[in-house]
Amino acid sequence: MKLDFLPERFIRSLEFLKFESLHELRLRAEKPSIIDYGGKKYLGECGVSQNDEDILIPKLKEIADIVFNACERSIYAHNDKLKAGYVTVNGIRIGICGRAVTEGEKITTLKEFCSLNIRFPHQVKNCSLNALPFLIDSDQIYSTLVVSPPGGGKTTFLRDLARLISQRGVANNVLIIDERDEICCMQQGVPYLDVGCCDVYSGVSKEWGIINGIRTLAPDVIMLDEIITKSDCAALEYAIGCGVSVIATVHSLGWNELFDKPLLKNVMNSQIFDRIVVLSKRNGVGTIEGVLNGDGKLLWEGK
Repeated sequence: MKLDFLPERFIRSLEFLKFESLHELRLRAEKPSIIDYGGKKYLGECGVSQNDEDILIPKLKEIADIVFNACERSIYAHNDKLKAGYVTVNGIRIGICGRAVTEGEKITTLKEFCSLNIRFPHQVKNCSLNALPFLIDSDQIYSTLVVSPPGGGKTTFLRDLARLISQRGVANNVLIIDERDEICCMQQGVPYLDVGCCDVYSGVSKEWGIINGIRTLAPDVIMLDEIITKSDCAALEYAIGCGVSVIATVHSLGWNELFDKPLLKNVMNSQIFDRIVVLSKRNGVGTIEGVLNGDGKLLWEGK
C-alpha cells in the first residue's frame, strides 16, 4: 500500500515493520509517534523504538504536509471530507485534529492541523465465515447489523462478508456504499482490497447511494459502514421497505447498549434487522462474540 503522503523518515521506519500487523499510526505535533503494532508502541527510526532517543517526533509542518499530500495538494477539492474531520488517501483514512473555521454554527473547514490518526485497512479473509451460515437462508440474506466498539473490526468483517456473499452466489447483485473509501479502498476504479464481484459507490452519502442504487442497479443486498445520522437510519428503512436486504455496521459495546442510543432506539424497536453480529477485541480485533436474531435471542456463540 502506498504511503507516499508521509514524510520520508516515517516511510523508512515503517518499512521495518510487517504491514499486516500495523493497524494505526498516531502523530501529534512535537510529541512521540505511537503505533498500534500488536499493542501500543513508540515508532522509532527503524520501526518499533528501542530507546527514547530514537523515537520519531513529528514537527507541526510535517503534520500539515501530510494533510496537504493526502488531499492531493488541493485542500479545497477535499474540503467536504476535511470539515468532517478526516481525509482518505490510497484507501487509508486519516482522522484530523485542528482549528475549526466556522460561519455561525456551521463548520466550513479545518486549519492549523495538530494531530493525526492514520488507520491502515487490512484484508482478513474468512474472518466472517463462522457467522455466515446464520446470516443467510436458502433464498435470502438477512438484514444484518454488525456491532463493535471503535477499532473492533467492523469494516474488516463487512469487507470479508461482501467477498463471501458475492463469490458464493448467495446474492446476484451486491452494492457497497463506501462513503469514506475504507471498505474497498478504490484506486482508479479498481478495489485495492478483495470484496468479490460487487458494485461500488465510493465517496457518496449512504442516503444518496441507497436511493440511486435501488433505482438504477437493482441490488439484492446493500452493504454500508457506520450508521451515524438520522438520514442514515431513514435510508436503511427505505431500502428494507423496498425489499432489499441491508448489512450495516454501528459503534456499540453490544446488544443492550443499542437501545440506549437515541439514534438507534427506534430502529431497534422496529426490528428492521433480522440478525445482529456482535464483535469485540476480547481475543484480538474482530472476535465474534455471537450472532443474535432481531429479538436478541442468541443463535450462535462465538468461540
